[in-house]
Parts: sequence; structure tokens; C-alpha cells
Amino acid sequence: MSWWKHKRSTNIAFGASTHVGRVRSENQDAYGCFPEHASNGHGDRLFIVADGMGGHAGGKEASRIAIDEVPGAFFDARGKSAHDRLRAAFITANERIYTKAHSEEGFERMGTTCTALAVIEGQICIAHVGDTRAYRITNDTIEQLTNDHTLVEEMRREGVITADEARVHPRRNTLTRALGVEPSLEVDVYDVGGLNANDRFLLCSDGLAAVTSEELMQIVLAGDPQQATEKLVAMANERGGHDNVTVVIIHVK
Repeated sequence: MSWWKHKRSTNIAFGASTHVGRVRSENQDAYGCFPEHASNGHGDRLFIVADGMGGHAGGKEASRIAIDEVPGAFFDARGKSAHDRLRAAFITANERIYTKAHSEEGFERMGTTCTALAVIEGQICIAHVGDTRAYRITNDTIEQLTNDHTLVEEMRREGVITADEARVHPRRNTLTRALGVEPSLEVDVYDVGGLNANDRFLLCSDGLAAVTSEELMQIVLAGDPQQATEKLVAMANERGGHDNVTVVIIHVK
């Protein structure tokens, strides 16, 4: 776990855990929790979760590229708006993954989901592509901040199927958007607002799907960020561990 004191006297604590699960042979998830560069006095922070796809080599490489490229482009774009910085960072990662997928043998089908939370001068902004998720948890609420880019979620939003049907639909993991799949990329970017004491933010891959929102809230509020991430990963594995699982928790103190 790492600590950071914001210039407005706000403390942020975070924890992160990842696991291959009980079925897969390789962990294609990746995450990053990036401190400010030495030359940056504004206290910017960036937290990322990515979930790769496209075969063993491709999926792992795609998520790794996202975790490498997004922070580099994000921190290099100081002076621009939070929206512009995050969107440009995702587009840069998309171009790198797409180029590799179409130029190197063995990486033809690779891509990755990606969700990033940035803290910029006390404000929170989220960029998102795929079905990794971001939640905000307060003392009495949990709110999913991102929309899944999946075929089934689109069907649910259009009223074709119910939420209960979506949870068990055989194509619930079919993505409609991911980094590296197409030469251009549409990125969802959200202004979340300012830092509020005792707010928690959770980023996760879809390997955490077996844990309910109520359980997420209870566990995140009960422990420090690192302990909570470890408990959530263990719970996902206890319930089958059918996928890689990654959790990052940010706690505003």
C-alpha cells in the first residue's frame, strides 16, 4: 500500500491485488498505480486496470502495453484538460496494440479492456473501454461509474433483456469495444467530481463478477485498501475462480 498527501491536505491510500484464478493458466490482467513524476508539483495520480484478450501471448501483451502506454501519454500531456489527457492516452495505447496485432505473427487477435482513474488537482476523472469497471463507494452507497461495453449490456440498456437475464446470458462476455481491435477508438470519459473524505473507488476486471455489489461495499468499507483487495480476490477464487481477477481500491482519507 502507498500513501500520498494532496496539496489540499487530502490523504489517499490505495491497495492492489491480482490473481490468475483457478481455471486459467496465465494471468492476462494487468494494473498500475502511478505516482506523480518528480517534476510534477500538482499531485496527479493515475490508477489503471486492464484485462487482455486474444490468446495467451496476445492478451498478456495487450494489457501490458496499455499499462505502459497510458501513463506515459497521460503524464506527458500536462497542461491539457483531464478529458483530453485521458482520451489521448487511450488512443495512443490503442494505436500501439493495433499496430502490433497487425504486424507481428501470433498477436493477430489481441486487444484489451482498460479503465483508468485520474486524480488531477483534486478532481477525479475516469476513462473507460470494455468491461473492466469503476465503482464509487461511500459509507452508505455503491455506484457503478462505468458502462460495460458488451453485447449483453447493450441489450439490457435497450430493454431487450432484463438485468437478471443479462447476468446469466451465454454471451455476457462478448465485448463491443476494446483497445487494439480497430484502428480508431471511442473512449468513455467521465468527470466524477472532487475528492470527498471517506470516498472509496474500486477498479476491477470482470473476474470479480461473482461478488455482489453489496459484498463489494461491505468488504471495501470494513478494511484498509490492501486488505480489502486481497479479500475480494480470495472471494472470487472461492466462488470458482473462472477468470483472472484484479482489484485496485483508492481510499480518500
